[in-house]
Amino acid sequence: MVSHEFAGRAIRSVGKRQPRSLSARGLVVLLALAGAALKPAGSAAMASTEQNAKEPPSKRVLIVTGQDYPGHKWRETAPVLAEGLAKDARLRVEVVEAPAFLASPELDEYDAVVLHFMDWEQPDPGPEARANLKRFVEGGKGLFLVHFACGAFQEWPEFRDLAGRAWDPKMRAHDPHGEFRVEITDTEHPITEGLGAFDTVDELYTCLTGDRPVDLLAVARSKVDGKDYPMAFSFAYGKGRVFHSPLGHDVVAIGNERVAELFRRGCAWAAGLPPVPEGPAGMGAARGKKVVFIAGTPSHGTGEHEWDQDAKLLKQCLDTSPNAGDIRTEVHFEGWPDDAGALDDADAIVMLSDGLGGHPLANPERSERVRALMRRGCGLACIHYAVAAPADKQAEFLEWIGGYWEMGYSENPINTVKVFPASPEHPICKGWQAFTIKDEFYYRIRFGENDARVAPVMAAMLPKDDPQRETLAWAVERADGGRGFGFTGGHFHDNWSVEPFRTMVLNAILWAAKAPVPDGGVQSTVE
Repeated sequence: MVSHEFAGRAIRSVGKRQPRSLSARGLVVLLALAGAALKPAGSAAMASTEQNAKEPPSKRVLIVTGQDYPGHKWRETAPVLAEGLAKDARLRVEVVEAPAFLASPELDEYDAVVLHFMDWEQPDPGPEARANLKRFVEGGKGLFLVHFACGAFQEWPEFRDLAGRAWDPKMRAHDPHGEFRVEITDTEHPITEGLGAFDTVDELYTCLTGDRPVDLLAVARSKVDGKDYPMAFSFAYGKGRVFHSPLGHDVVAIGNERVAELFRRGCAWAAGLPPVPEGPAGMGAARGKKVVFIAGTPSHGTGEHEWDQDAKLLKQCLDTSPNAGDIRTEVHFEGWPDDAGALDDADAIVMLSDGLGGHPLANPERSERVRALMRRGCGLACIHYAVAAPADKQAEFLEWIGGYWEMGYSENPINTVKVFPASPEHPICKGWQAFTIKDEFYYRIRFGENDARVAPVMAAMLPKDDPQRETLAWAVERADGGRGFGFTGGHFHDNWSVEPFRTMVLNAILWAAKAPVPDGGVQSTVE
């Protein structure tokens, strides 16, 4: 850690890991989130860090935060914003908790500035900061405005031109906080090329005004007045570039993987880089999907409910599959990761554990974490006993995975039964046919009434004395953009050696992570 001074106050440079929250004392906190060590702010050497010829070009990005009205919790959102931007290895992201830093000549050491502050109860940083910021962008640097930063300089008339659009307190501020869909309007702009529409939970701002020509990149339709409002736009300002998005009300909104990708691309573009890097320096979107297995503590005898062994086997199958694609996998034991941050960039979570009161999500803190992940569109797959929702989580399991095993309603005898694909056209049903197996298949699953989202993917005729078509595995596509999967088999560890049994589940894991399921299903072998 390096300490030095800014405006008579202590400054600390933090190394590789970002703290969960930022200091409230108006300190400047410099975070080396791209993995490079920081030198003191103001050092010429810091602005001209030597790079290995094989390393990608990098740009210094400064997030300016430190004040906001109480509904915007910058101490929580700034670290998430910084972490998301720094997933592009070319962006050396730092954070300053004092908007007055905009007046400093040291601003010139950065390639782009991210405005992440606004508080109508406090004055803006003042005329020197205004002039310095304007000169900074006009001279060829980048500017990125996030959410309520659209109103950061209310007493500065030229701010509307610099921001492209600015907050007008006389207009209706936004729709009620909730879910809406963001549509890409310019599919050829470098920032949005290849991006598709996505859902988010946020504030849909309806309060931006201005007449400067801009490149409109994305819009969302208000549920209040039915009109489309800009959610992202860009333009040139002098020799510089400006990217502006009113998305990003809270941690969930900023952590939405599609929003985070849009922000990374826009920030890179504003800093003068191609929005999408080439090769290993790519952003999270350019890397393989991440699947996190959460294995509970084994609860039966050898060969039954061996959650740790089940999870390790499925991970090994994906890691060694010749056709599963670029999938990153992790396994965490004892029902939860030691560092819950391991879930932050998960594309899908696979839970193999006991259920009901022994379910990992019976813990309120853990369930709240997963609740936030679901809102950003993370996939969730629950296998065997993990489909037995804790009593107070049943409604959420209906939303997240589409169904659950219910005590006193569902059945769970051990049977030898013929199982078959229930929706042959579904990607999860690729590459496997009907087969007979012995397992403790739960049936009479509690599904939501008339839930059109639920797609059965494996079924059997049960019970034997009064056979009815019963769903044993199912899939749902959620309104938040995420996917859910439930499978009631998996009592016996040895069943993973049965190829079609294993293929169906591996297909489902890829599908839940929004990775393509290969034709013929996921190929795998077990020892």
